[in-house]
Amino acid sequence: MAEGLVVENLTVGYHWENGFSKIINDLSLSIEKGIIFGIAGESGSGKSTFAQSIYNSLSYPGEIISGKVYFEGKDLLKTPKNELRRIRAVDITFIPQAAMNALNPVKRIGDQFNDVLEAHGKSSAEYEQNVMEVLKMVRLPPDILHNYPHELSGGMRQRTVIAMALVLSPKLVILDEPTTGLDVLVEHDILIDLKKIQRKRGFTMIMITHDLSILYEISDQIGMMYAGELTEYGEREEMINSSAHPYNYLLLKSIPRIGVKRYSGIRLAGNPTNYDENSKGCQFISRCPYRTYECELAHPDMNIVSGGNHHYRCLRYPQWKTDEK
Repeated sequence: MAEGLVVENLTVGYHWENGFSKIINDLSLSIEKGIIFGIAGESGSGKSTFAQSIYNSLSYPGEIISGKVYFEGKDLLKTPKNELRRIRAVDITFIPQAAMNALNPVKRIGDQFNDVLEAHGKSSAEYEQNVMEVLKMVRLPPDILHNYPHELSGGMRQRTVIAMALVLSPKLVILDEPTTGLDVLVEHDILIDLKKIQRKRGFTMIMITHDLSILYEISDQIGMMYAGELTEYGEREEMINSSAHPYNYLLLKSIPRIGVKRYSGIRLAGNPTNYDENSKGCQFISRCPYRTYECELAHPDMNIVSGGNHHYRCLRYPQWKTDEK
């Protein structure tokens, strides 16, 4: 079993009044130890569901139908609840959307740090140096421990939650759009700080967002999700300069860049599509400008670009690139 995180054939869905709908279908992925792996995709692509599933925190009406999630050789989906509670925050930590709202409004920040430590049988006196270190890493002063959450700005509250998540030195940190709702400059500073902390401590980090510009700045490897599937993933430079899937290529072209002439070619049109389990063809077919009849007949498997760690799910690669030219 490889080091890091290994996901095998993960299938997840949601119960609703008229039945059950799959959101993630047979997803497999291997994330190397000690890197920043970014996952992007439009709203509804399954990013947050994926994050909760690998942390094994998905609750009803969500349900994990099948699959395995290995972390350091242990299947998290088969780990007993009492053992899961032990390893969460200690080995694995999860920072959800709007995490700053998770702070207790009637407790001082220092008391909330102590709550985290005590929940895992750690002494606050023993970990005092750790608390000071993580506060320094996220650029917060020590006297913040005496404050209540409402006395802090949104950016400071977000940094506080990140510091709490790191105080027990986890090996894997999962962040699900952790800077949603923050000012763009504050967001940028927090993400750059996160990258510096990850480099210093060497933990594996999974960053989930809909903002490609964020991922291309801080990630080592990037994966693109569409309709509950990974359409493409690989090293950052290859994903930027040698897109193998039209979805990644067209999204990249939509990002405004200073000093770069606005792209005037084919654009990504239409709305995000939910996974259709009855479809025989490609899930991206309704929006793909390079589709042909063959894309309707078979569902593309994940393939590897020759000579690299670059994976893609497209029947027409590399032919579609000829169409672009």
